Amino acid sequence: MKIPSCSIAVAALVFAVPTAGLAADAGLAQGLSALAAHQHCDECHAIKEARIGPPFLAVAARYAGERDAAVNRLALKIVYGGAGNWGTIPMVPNERVSMDDARAISRWILTLAPGPGPK
Repeated sequence: MKIPSCSIAVAALVFAVPTAGLAADAGLAQGLSALAAHQHCDECHAIKEARIGPPFLAVAARYAGERDAAVNRLALKIVYGGAGNWGTIPMVPNERVSMDDARAISRWILTLAPGPGPK
């Protein structure tokens, strides 16, 4: 029996669409902010353990003393990427993330540091 190609396309869509939501749900389950989960930050970062990139707690601790200045600094790293701050693996640019969203993610990261966070 031959299956029409449109049936295969519909089946592919039905099974593929929920996986994007599952990835975001997995990020939320790890303790990520909704925005960080939506932007797939957990593909390279975790809260406590190092993955491809440093853990968010380490980033928060490193930049805690900079407060508001760190928000823009980290946002620029999120959008444009960077290298050399955490070893030899560069952070890839995330140009799909707006600067406003990058600042919001940066503020959330900095709230993970002990002591007062950004305003």
